[in-house]
Amino acid sequence: MKIISVREMKAQWSEVERQVRNGEVIEVHNRGKPTVRLVAADPRKVLVWDDHVATAIPAKGKSAEDTVAADREGRW
Repeated sequence: MKIISVREMKAQWSEVERQVRNGEVIEVHNRGKPTVRLVAADPRKVLVWDDHVATAIPAKGKSAEDTVAADREGRW
């Protein structure tokens, strides 16, 4: 883990960001005391759903219109 001051972080932000993005953990000190630890964000996980139709809830013999009408039950 690398330690830098707030002043260094401000002056060299693009370099700090590059290092963190590449896996470096940086602890930022303010007046000699640790205040912040910079770590890379987790990448967003992509949901892979190959066959969503096969895993859908079965319609139980009703049409979509019947299902919506039953759900609304006269509210509309």
